[in-house]
This record gives sequence, structure tokens and C-alpha cells, in this order.
Amino acid sequence: MLDQWMKQAFPDFIQSMMNDGTTFHHKNKDEENENRETSTVKETLFETHDDIFIRIPIQDEKQIDRLRIYYSLNKCVIDGLNEDSSPHTIILPATVKKKGAKAIYRDQILEIRIPKSIEWQMSEIDVDKF
Repeated sequence: MLDQWMKQAFPDFIQSMMNDGTTFHHKNKDEENENRETSTVKETLFETHDDIFIRIPIQDEKQIDRLRIYYSLNKCVIDGLNEDSSPHTIILPATVKKKGAKAIYRDQILEIRIPKSIEWQMSEIDVDKF
């Protein structure tokens, strides 16, 4: 059922990023640090009360036309940044809204602004007694 929802909610590209061929793949801190060290992308990530900002220095303005930026509730995926054509994934420090994100390229800096979600969707779980 979750797989069906994922297929409807996300494009194939995003599903492959989230699944890695299995159900949700979580990397440990060592794997994340190892991937960051080999990555050539040097982003700056910070948040305010209302937004999360990602700033990435990009020298070649022509590269901006090749970029594709996607985001979900807790991660941002940027395709077209690396020479090896692998997408760059950034884990966001807070959940974000589905709409309202903006990206601006100015002074050789790509700035992505994503509004934070202040609504916590909580579901109650019933406890069965045996």
C-alpha cells in the first residue's frame, strides 16, 4: 500500500533516490560523512524561524540551466550539480511545506529557500490488548 502511494506521489527519479532499491534506506553517520567528503558540492545550510536556506556556490552560469531541484518533507535533491551526473541529496533540519519554495541564482550563488512546516501531522495509534 505504501509502495502504491509512493508511485503516485513521487516521480520515478525521486522514488529511486528515496528507496535505493529497497524500502527506506537509512545511512548511518559514518556513511553520510564519507559521502560528504567525496562530494565536490560545498553547500551552506541554515534555517530561520520560517524558512530553510541552502546556498551553493556555482561558478559556471550555464550549469544553472541543467539543474533540476526536487524536495520532499525532509530532503532536497539537486540533479545536475556533479560532473559524474549523480544527484546531490541534502537532508533538511526540519520538515517543510509542499509549496512555496524558491531558487535564485545571484553573484555566483544558488540560493534555495524552502518554507518550514509548522503543522505537525500526528496520528493516534490504538494499543491492542491480548
